[in-house]
Amino acid sequence: MSRRHTRADEPQQFDLRRAARHALRGLGLRCPNCGAGGLFRRWVFMRDTCPRCHLFLDRREPDYFLGGYVINFVAAEFMIAGGALAAILLTWPAVPWDLIKWSLIGLMIPFPVLTYPWSKTLWLAIDLQLRPATLADFEGHGENDPAEREEGAPVA
Repeated sequence: MSRRHTRADEPQQFDLRRAARHALRGLGLRCPNCGAGGLFRRWVFMRDTCPRCHLFLDRREPDYFLGGYVINFVAAEFMIAGGALAAILLTWPAVPWDLIKWSLIGLMIPFPVLTYPWSKTLWLAIDLQLRPATLADFEGHGENDPAEREEGAPVA
């Protein structure tokens, strides 16, 4: 099976298998592009580039972390709502409201910290599906490194 190369400005058709592969790799804390691990130096500190394919993990945008933040926030909200609903349904009609309230407060504090790495890699997977990677998204190309530009070359 040969891979069709497209120009960066050509729209790509949605591919469900590709989207699922990206999402599963992201949920496995792996690079959605190539599947390599080791994207994190420490629990919440992501490397600048993928160790294998050298994809810029922040896509060279200063506010790129907001996508992962939103995914993490929505997941925390679903955890609270789902936990409350499950507790109410399981204990109906004698619902222990105070126990549910304090249990969910106790969960909503560590939940975002514990799930942050998954939200970052899942956001990268979603972003790669919406905006496929181009050569400019990889480290090691002359147009990305100011030190490798020729003297007198225009700076974009």
